[in-house]
Amino acid sequence: MMNKLWFLLCAGIILALGCKTKSKNNAATANDSTPRAIHSTPDDTVQLGDKTFFVYFIEKADFDKFPLPPSDSNEAQVLAKDTLVKREGNKLTIQLQNGKQRILADNSNEGEEYIGYTYAANYPSIKRKGFFVSYYEGSAFALVNTLDGDSMITWSAPAISPDKKYIMTACMDLVAAFDPNGFQLFSVNNNEIKPVGEANLDDWGPGMVQWINDKTLLSEYITINEEGNTQIRYVKLVMQ
Repeated sequence: MMNKLWFLLCAGIILALGCKTKSKNNAATANDSTPRAIHSTPDDTVQLGDKTFFVYFIEKADFDKFPLPPSDSNEAQVLAKDTLVKREGNKLTIQLQNGKQRILADNSNEGEEYIGYTYAANYPSIKRKGFFVSYYEGSAFALVNTLDGDSMITWSAPAISPDKKYIMTACMDLVAAFDPNGFQLFSVNNNEIKPVGEANLDDWGPGMVQWINDKTLLSEYITINEEGNTQIRYVKLVMQ
């Protein structure tokens, strides 16, 4: 009788552990899945250097399953979390790992000389700090290397692939044309960021963009008709 009870107890434990493992595996499968395309063939194609991205329309409900991570809404909140970047008046000072400093200074003069910097985010996975850049007309984004202070200008804040091998930037300007309207793709290798290619779009503009796996991004697909009305649809971009 005792052996039978012991056997039943062990069997119950094994069954419980098996169900728990199965539950974890199912959750992982759900998280790894990509939204189903509405059409079986690509609705558009974006070519970025030697990389081709097939664009498929998806349902809004599927897009909403992958919310963007929360971000700080103003510079003061970002600065409060980073002791290596400080603002004094119109200057932002970045303390670098080589012991030196990099300074970004605003120029409030009216006209084409105007430039303003706002600390946006720290990107430790690519060893960069990011800054919104405002011009007299238009905007950009600066990525400053935390090792030596070298900087590069991109169209917008970076979306970094989960495997840390690619950066995508997306910028939309369907009306004023002060800024580009499209995508930039960069490769990342041993802290070196190299451009792969860029594409200016004519028919639509990308809104919120994020990677959901090493090959797939989700993006808003924004159009404006002749009456000035904005329509938002949703797409996934799959790198071939």
